[in-house]
Amino acid sequence: MKELRKGFGRLVSQYSTVSKPFRRLKLLGLAFIIVILFALFSGFLYEYIRYKNVKSKYPPDGQMIDVGNRELHVNIQGTKTNLPPVVIETGTGTWSYDWAKVQKALSKQTQVITYDRAGYGWSDPPPNGFSVDATIEDLSKILESSKIDTPVILVGHSVGGIYSRLFADKYPEKVFGLVLVDSRNEYFAEQATEFNNKFFETQDQTMNRILSQFGIVRLLGESMFSNSMPDYISAEKYINVHWDAPFFKVLDEEIKEIKISEKSLKNIHSLGDKPLTIITPMDVELLATEFGFSKQEESNLNKQWKDSQKQLTNLSTNSNFVSVPNSSHSVMYDQPEAIIEAILDMTD
Repeated sequence: MKELRKGFGRLVSQYSTVSKPFRRLKLLGLAFIIVILFALFSGFLYEYIRYKNVKSKYPPDGQMIDVGNRELHVNIQGTKTNLPPVVIETGTGTWSYDWAKVQKALSKQTQVITYDRAGYGWSDPPPNGFSVDATIEDLSKILESSKIDTPVILVGHSVGGIYSRLFADKYPEKVFGLVLVDSRNEYFAEQATEFNNKFFETQDQTMNRILSQFGIVRLLGESMFSNSMPDYISAEKYINVHWDAPFFKVLDEEIKEIKISEKSLKNIHSLGDKPLTIITPMDVELLATEFGFSKQEESNLNKQWKDSQKQLTNLSTNSNFVSVPNSSHSVMYDQPEAIIEAILDMTD
């Protein structure tokens, strides 16, 4: 019996010796999980507070307009003249702030209106997710609520060119003319399906949305901000006002709708003799090699893009084609004067 007790004691002692390291690991793991959960909660709370207070810390450049159950940010500069007002429809991911330089220069001649689409910039996110039809209706409501004289010159950049054309088709009486700046279109979509498919595969915003929900984009965004942005744009303002969770959610939804939007362009009417100006960079760079295409394939795709821009001139019997040197897709950054000149030429 005595030997049995000794054997049992040795077994307990050995078990205790073995289990102590595992207990320590368990405690360390539990502590690590608690720290992670606390950091996530803190980040979520930080993002929530900063998002709620963004308009007080970074007041809107323009005014907030009620469009029903939400508000949209509209920036109106300049005074009414005998020239048509100019309305700018921004490209995917860009907002009113990106067009500040163009707007300021043009506002010396006529009224210039920029706005943030639902979920962009200072504008409230759409309650039912992104919709092209809702986007077009939002612009119509803005013109009515702001008492903007119509018809207007509608300037559409990139995907904004799609929305501009669809708006002009639905409300032809509200549009004097169109200026399409390196606009997405149905011609390139048909000719370069493989490139488009690979391009859109890289545009998923899920990770950005998750990171923004926990304040990581707001905290680290300035280090991710492009050094190629023009001097008039503040990284702090851009990130804190624009790069939030609702924006990345809407952006993701909008990108997924682009293919459908491009196909819908086939069903719209001709512009007739409405003034139309197409602006595109002289040296197109689609950077197709980044998506696995050869240099020769990239060269062919660049040519297809430029040809598709020239095809857009057939939408009106009163069209003009402007090829801009020394510019990327972001013509409003690189050559804003070319856009300003084209718009003033149209008013003449």
